[in-house]
Amino acid sequence: MAVMRFMAAIFFALTLLGAAAPAWADINQVEAGEVARNNNCPPKKIQVFQQSVGSEGGTIYRVDCNLPKMADANAPKGADALLINCKKNLCALLRPMTAEAGK
Repeated sequence: MAVMRFMAAIFFALTLLGAAAPAWADINQVEAGEVARNNNCPPKKIQVFQQSVGSEGGTIYRVDCNLPKMADANAPKGADALLINCKKNLCALLRPMTAEAGK
């Protein structure tokens, strides 16, 4: 009887851990969007650029910026996307990038 309770408790704990894993991804996307806004990049699209697993794993998000149209068509194009590195729930700007460089 005690073994069955113990097994049920382990099953319940593992179920909760499995359900919590996708929540980190959602939180990180929100945090990545906030980092982009803080760097003058209103997010248009947030997508996973690279992921690593393990105890030191993290996710790098590519955030496409929703920038206004340039008045001068001949002006040099700046960065229109950012790479943001998230480990657990802490995100930081990795580097800016142009749309053509990431495709």
